[in-house]
Amino acid sequence: MDEVSYCCGCSYEESTITDCCAMEMHKIHEICPSCNKQADCTGYICNECGNWFKYPEEIIEYVERMKENAILDKWEAERDERT
Repeated sequence: MDEVSYCCGCSYEESTITDCCAMEMHKIHEICPSCNKQADCTGYICNECGNWFKYPEEIIEYVERMKENAILDKWEAERDERT
């Protein structure tokens, strides 16, 4: 797998949550079980935390983003210690 979830960097699966009401629905149906309108289940769900996201992320992009976040967190912690 070259792509991972945006939130945890883990495996994911296609979403079965409707775009209109955030209700779970089977992929074969096109009608939302809540509002009875035509709905689409686009996006993905993280297998680790259950968060919904629109697009998966390349592993290398996820790793780089986490490195940048760690550097920023360290910088902010050092700044807070000085004040």
